[in-house]
Order: sequence, then C-alpha cells, then structure tokens
Amino acid sequence: MSRRNILVLMIDCMRADALGGRGVPIPTLDALTARGARFTQTIASASSTTPCVASMLTGLYSPRHGVRAIGGRPLRPDVATVPALLAAEGYHTIAEVTGPLLPENGLDRGFTEYHCRPATTYFSDPWGEALLQRLRDGTLPEPWFLFLHLWELHTPRKVLAPFKQRRYGRNRYDRALASLDARLGPLLAALPDDTAVVVHGDHGERLIESSLEYRWYRLWRDVLGAKRTAKREGHETDVYEVLIRVPLVLVAPGRIAAGVVVDQLVRQVDLGPTLLDLAGVPVPPGLDGTSLLPATGGADLRLEAFVEAFGRVRGSPRDRRAGWRGERWKCITAPQAPDVADELYDLAADPRERRNMAREHPDVVRELRARIDAVEATAAGDVAALSDAEQATIERRLRELGYVE
Repeated sequence: MSRRNILVLMIDCMRADALGGRGVPIPTLDALTARGARFTQTIASASSTTPCVASMLTGLYSPRHGVRAIGGRPLRPDVATVPALLAAEGYHTIAEVTGPLLPENGLDRGFTEYHCRPATTYFSDPWGEALLQRLRDGTLPEPWFLFLHLWELHTPRKVLAPFKQRRYGRNRYDRALASLDARLGPLLAALPDDTAVVVHGDHGERLIESSLEYRWYRLWRDVLGAKRTAKREGHETDVYEVLIRVPLVLVAPGRIAAGVVVDQLVRQVDLGPTLLDLAGVPVPPGLDGTSLLPATGGADLRLEAFVEAFGRVRGSPRDRRAGWRGERWKCITAPQAPDVADELYDLAADPRERRNMAREHPDVVRELRARIDAVEATAAGDVAALSDAEQATIERRLRELGYVE
C-alpha cells in the first residue's frame, strides 16, 4: 500500500487569530489554507509547549501521558506515540524541534531522527536551508513523517529586515508572522505534490498589541525591573481563550476537499488520531482524541475539551489550573487551591471572558467540574523522575530560554 508523506508544521505561540484575523499579509499560509480544511475552534490541551506536544503525539491528555509541565517528569513508558505507530508501518519519522522539547522528556520515542536545535536557530538560518535542501533533493526515505517545530513567533521573535515595517503589522509578533510566512513558501514548494500538510500551534500567546504600548511597557520594566513589573506577554499561567485557542489546518490532496471551514469545537488531542487516519494506520482504541477527518466532510463530532495550565516553572502546585471548554460554557478551577474561586464564562455572550458567572450558575459549575474530575481521575500515577543528569540538561535549557534564572 502506498502511503503519503506527512508534514506537521507546528509553530510555537501561534494564536488562533494568526490565520487571517490580525490583518497581517500571509499569502503563503492563506494559499495553503485554501487548499484544505481550516478548523476555527481548535482547543489546545494546555498553555505550555511540552505537555501540548505530548498530547499531539499521543492523542491523550496529560493525566494519562504523564507530561505535566515544561520539564520534570517524562512521557509515561507504556504510552504509544504516533511516530512509533507510523514507524512500525514503514514511515521514516523525523523531528526537528527546539525550545524545551529535549529528548530527555521522552518525546523522541518512535522518531528515527530527533534533532533538538538551540532556540535561537530559526528557519532562515543555515539549519533551515539544510532541511530545505534535503527536501528538494528527495533524500528523505519515503514515506516520511516530519514534525517541524518553528520558534519564530516565540520570544525572542525573529523578524527579517524587509519585514520591519508598519505594513507588516503593528507589533513584533505580527511582523514575525509575516516574515515567517515568506520563508514557508520555499518549504511548501519543496514538498512532493501529494504530501499531507498540517499547520498547528502548540498554544496561544498573550500580547501587547501596539508598538507604542510595548515601548512604554519595556521602559517601565527597565526602570522598575522585571520582578516589580507584571508580565503582560507570554503564556503558561492560565487557560483563558487567548492561550488555548490555536490554529489548525489540514491539507491532504485527494482526501480533504479544498476550501472547507469547520466551525465546531475540536481538540489538540485529536491531532494524533487524525495523523494516523491520514496515513491509513489503525488508530489504537481508548485514546482521548478522535480523528477529525469525518468533520471535514460535515460530520458533527460534538466534542468538548479538557484544558490545563501548570503555572511558572518555579511556581507552586497552587498555581495549576484545570478547565472544561464546551461550545458555550467554560469552567476553570484550581485543583490544588480550594480557596481559589471557580470561574465560569458564557463564551457565546462573553467571548473575552470578562464576567465570571459561577455564582449565577452553580449547577453548570458542578456539572463541568465533574467532567474535569473524570479526566483527572484517569491518571495512572506519576512516572519515575528524571535522573540527575537528565534534570540538569533540562535545567540548562530552561535557563537558556529564560524560564528560570
């Protein structure tokens, strides 16, 4: 059986509105999106990279796969991964990753090649050119599965010189997006015609929207110091919409029709089963996720999502948040801080989550908290802690990334 090549283009910190919602010229991504299905209500499993990627590659929420933060405990040893299942069917599996996605986290399981580069190495650098050349030369053994993690939208954001202009956006995030879009053109041109392409974000990003506001913010940080100035950009710490809504585009010539828009809620844990379905590989039973291919043909999957945030790397367990996201209601709770009030938002009437309605609708809170508790109860206990050497490697990377001092 002939199997198609698959590219997963995972762009760190890519917000849902990065596809067509920010007024930024992104002709490459626009053209790619028009060739397949765009999901407008995709919900990430968490608001930090490592647990999100673990959910993508397993189809499981973190209580089951075991990756509960950026560092710390690795993927559970008994969990099957998408790359391992693809490799068993003859795929050459490659990961090109950065940031905190070190092999010590266990996310290299099933990859024939797992390359973790420094976070300050961008696709416009020689590393990216070398990868492009491999694709142009056709030297990757087929069929291949390539998980490509790009860092251009994560701080420090990468903006190439031609894009440092107002017409490419009102802030550095927008200009980095336009800059990256230009670099993606050669990548897509180098792919075989029948390649399935996925565009996805791990989590969203809280932004200061204007350049002027950002300059004032930086000035105050310089005067008062970072510890005395509230952080106004970033992710990790909560599960509000700006951090858990992410883009998702599926392009598969001959399998997914062009120009499809799917407005129903779907989840990050659905990516793994969808990738297996695209490859024609059986999906294991019992996953938290389900294939999204039926939704591209109009099926109503009626999905709801469990979400969580783990807080800062050096934070307290009290900082953790868990939530339930449905089409209308969203509940947020602090599982290890019972004194912290629950939150409930009617997203249909209050999409910016300004009015907490938990007191007005205690019955809804009870129902959604029961669903959160049900997911939490699937945990099979903590996996073994990393060795001292593995933890030291992760600590060095977290310092390089600015997550810890």
